[in-house]
Amino acid sequence: MKRTGTYRAVAVYALFVLMSLSIIPAAVNASGKVHIVQKGDTLWDLSSFYLYDPFVWPQVWNANRDIENPHLIYPGQEIVIPEKVVRTAVPPVEARPVLPPPEPVMAQPEPAPLPEPASLPEPEPVPEPEPPAEVIKQEMILALSTYGFIIDDEEIGIGTITSAEENRMLVSPGMKVYVETDKGTSLQTDARYSVVRVYNEVRHPATGKRVGYLARVLGDMTVVDAREKLATAIVGDVYRDIKFGDQVMEHIDYLTWLPREGSSGAVGALTGMILANPDGKTIMGESDIVFIDLGSDDGLRTGDRLNLVVQKEIPGAVQPPEEVLGEIQVIVPRARTSVARITRSEKDIGVGATARSSAP
Repeated sequence: MKRTGTYRAVAVYALFVLMSLSIIPAAVNASGKVHIVQKGDTLWDLSSFYLYDPFVWPQVWNANRDIENPHLIYPGQEIVIPEKVVRTAVPPVEARPVLPPPEPVMAQPEPAPLPEPASLPEPEPVPEPEPPAEVIKQEMILALSTYGFIIDDEEIGIGTITSAEENRMLVSPGMKVYVETDKGTSLQTDARYSVVRVYNEVRHPATGKRVGYLARVLGDMTVVDAREKLATAIVGDVYRDIKFGDQVMEHIDYLTWLPREGSSGAVGALTGMILANPDGKTIMGESDIVFIDLGSDDGLRTGDRLNLVVQKEIPGAVQPPEEVLGEIQVIVPRARTSVARITRSEKDIGVGATARSSAP
């Protein structure tokens, strides 16, 4: 027991020595004691050591105006310990009054359940407003300049851009260009024309006959001087680079393809076929662009929808119903062909798939 008491005394003495060494006593200054900061010192510890109250550390900080952040003091820094600090007395805790015991609560009958509120009818969806005509026009121009369209044989060859007043490789808006007519029919002064670039021919997948040529619209121009075989024109809008050798066709009137007012996207009973894809794909899916052999002459307008179906023939058996492949929506309907986008694809869609509308 005696040896145990000795160990305790030694431990207490060692703890006292460590606490004494952790904070070196300060020298005396005219305004108070000066402490040299050691590693690990804080204003909280110094206030507790010198002033016996860690909660007065803000007054120690106030006495050392050169310290910007009270939480950041560094070894070797001099800290003035004020001689006097104001200690805030802790107010005594008021005794709580003794409350009388609560009166017994009489059992109350359970309230009758409230009737369930009558189910309200689902609000009818508000149709989205139709985009303005100019927005639709710009979407059509983007489609015809990016994906292209099918141009008929008779639309090709009314004129070719052969040269320009300025010696440039590319044609820009406002430039004066010269157009040679190819079919013996002169262009009309003050008339607008569309500039297109013609690519490969497109043949019908069922009949093999030529439907037309893939073309992309590049911009437009206005003729200012029309002669028998040569016309002078001023270039207007340019959607893609126009070069010498590009073709001129009758001006494309985009506003004639606007959606019919109040159209729900359904058209009368029509049956057509996918002719081609502008990228040459033979198997397509959702968001791909296709050309079909139906157009405005058949009653199509921008926004109309048609189902894509295929009929599988089983020899010597009852034919199964048509298989639905997906859906397309018309972007630009020309007279006999249209540009459309695949909006739903349930299976692979190939060139030659049937495009069919439901009967009204």
